[in-house]
Amino acid sequence: MEEVERQRKRLMFQCRHRGTKELDLVLGPFAEANLPTMNADELRNLSAFLSEIDPDIYDWLSGRESLPERLRSPVTDRLVAFGRQRLAGFGES
Repeated sequence: MEEVERQRKRLMFQCRHRGTKELDLVLGPFAEANLPTMNADELRNLSAFLSEIDPDIYDWLSGRESLPERLRSPVTDRLVAFGRQRLAGFGES
């Protein structure tokens, strides 16, 4: 269980400190709301998503591009839906 907690902390940091304000404003709140209850598989899926480059992540979250099938999972589908809703509030679609 200790390893899972370390992974949660690492992912929380990655979500809050992406380098772009828009991603911080999407990924940070998503992580705060979801990381505490994610299981090991969900954490691995989120980690794989976060290992991608910021411009791609932004394009997926904004709806400019579709999330690649290799990254699709229930947790990334939730994240993309969350991101699209949040970014729509900033004037993006």
